[in-house]
Amino acid sequence: MKRTAEEKLLNPEPGSKIAAAKEFGIDLTLLVENFRLTPEQRLEKLQQAMNSFEELRTEARKSSLEKK
Repeated sequence: MKRTAEEKLLNPEPGSKIAAAKEFGIDLTLLVENFRLTPEQRLEKLQQAMNSFEELRTEARKSSLEKK
């Protein structure tokens, strides 16, 4: 029986590159979480992150100008 990509990520075979990534400290559950989303949901999540970063950048610039 062939394992799904999710199964491979959650329970990697010993010695595999996925197991090496997990041992290195890569959080494979984040990949699984994103695979469960539709492409539209992934884009929406990315857009929200971009908006948050832009707000943070704006606030950092304001703070920098206030210090001068």
